[in-house]
Amino acid sequence: MHDYDGFASSRQPLSGQEFPMADLRDQPLAEASATSRYRLVDCDVHPVTKTGLGELRPFLSQAEQRRLGLDERRDLTTIGHREAVSIPRNMLYINPAGVLRDDARAPDGSAPGADPAFTARQLLDGNGIDRAVLIGGEMLGLGAMPDPDAAAMIASAYNRWLAATWFDADDRYRGYIVAGAQDPLLAAQEIRRVAEDERFVGVLLPLTDMLMGLRHYYPIYDAANEVGIPVAVHPNSGEGIFRTSPPMAGGTPTYYVEWHSGLSQVFQANLISLVCHGVFERFPNLKVILTEGGLGWIPDVMWRLDKNVRGLRDEVPWVKRLPSEYIVDHVRFTTQPLPEPKRRHHLHVLCEIAHADRTLMFSSDYPHWDFDDPRHALASLPPAIRQRVSSDNAMETYGDRL
Repeated sequence: MHDYDGFASSRQPLSGQEFPMADLRDQPLAEASATSRYRLVDCDVHPVTKTGLGELRPFLSQAEQRRLGLDERRDLTTIGHREAVSIPRNMLYINPAGVLRDDARAPDGSAPGADPAFTARQLLDGNGIDRAVLIGGEMLGLGAMPDPDAAAMIASAYNRWLAATWFDADDRYRGYIVAGAQDPLLAAQEIRRVAEDERFVGVLLPLTDMLMGLRHYYPIYDAANEVGIPVAVHPNSGEGIFRTSPPMAGGTPTYYVEWHSGLSQVFQANLISLVCHGVFERFPNLKVILTEGGLGWIPDVMWRLDKNVRGLRDEVPWVKRLPSEYIVDHVRFTTQPLPEPKRRHHLHVLCEIAHADRTLMFSSDYPHWDFDDPRHALASLPPAIRQRVSSDNAMETYGDRL
């Protein structure tokens, strides 16, 4: 089948029936298939430090501690005293529901997501999750830090902290290597160093004000390609707030609900950039994971790219295939926040267009306020792809490291 001259494409429809979403009920998860090592993999779990960035001290040299203001001159755990260093995050929009689930607080009163043992009991044991991929909650805004050396120091210390604090606490935890994109050569060096620990299954690239297709990022993609791990991005909580964060289209939102609902535009822009700059031609084994970026926009971007590249191929001659084919082969999406249309069939059609049987991986976004329970989220998907979304796609994306 040819969508237009010069590009071949294949489409395998998914089976789906017309059911209202209201018919869904929490259902037990299906057992893993004979070819699956795991029944359920959660690709978006957010650990946080118990007492702030001062926990990184043991993983920083004394010179680095002084450079970041994290040395012993300051008691960073004293209530009411801010740390000398902070990573850009949403300080502008107020979520009246709170960002974190109160029921995720550990018995010692620590913040939701701060206790590895409690998280294992509540999230992993409580939901039958075999592997949880950790995405550092405090690291998401690292890309907005203007100082590349400070960003690199924090990223490296955090990677060591994550391995010592979370990986060593439960062997079901996996995580991403945090890479400061401000200095891509330092980031590539860090990726190669940390990747020797195979509990790290990918790279977290905190987004900046530069789109992902730019050559600036090539050393990072080269390092990830070399060690065989994907590159993941996630909302950084500072979009449209800081000049060095990804901008929001059109202007500045007024309300949290506006800002939160518009975050998917950042993912759209970066996906288009990756395809149009030929990143997947240059790095043919690279996988990119768009975490917590939504799904509803994917068909429009695929269709518009396919149409427009046909008429503008002389501008981007390195785009040698259908853009939608690059997306299906190289880009993965996570379920949370899963669309909930009134009719389940509409979600099934979306899954068919986006080739969710290959591209979609389950994520809960624990311990955030809009956490997705796997029993409800997976039950809303076409039965034919539930196992793929639950674990198989994650196993293929992360490989043996998982």
